Amino acid sequence: MTKLPLILAALLPLCLTSACAELACSARTDVDPYDPLLDKQRCVEQVEKNMADKERAKREAENKRVKAALADAMSKKP
Repeated sequence: MTKLPLILAALLPLCLTSACAELACSARTDVDPYDPLLDKQRCVEQVEKNMADKERAKREAENKRVKAALADAMSKKP
């Protein structure tokens, strides 16, 4: 039973980002009239990719700040 909350905590962000992408693509007005489902699928994929790229960039920037702070702390010897 203790693993269930961990699994839910891991899956919740994925569900939320997918829902955000679906919502953003549903609100578009420039839909391909010949194949709207494929157009929406491409839109969702692009939005999810952009969100993942942005999250990755934030994580990399945070890692750089942490490494810089750690290096600064290590260089200051008492």
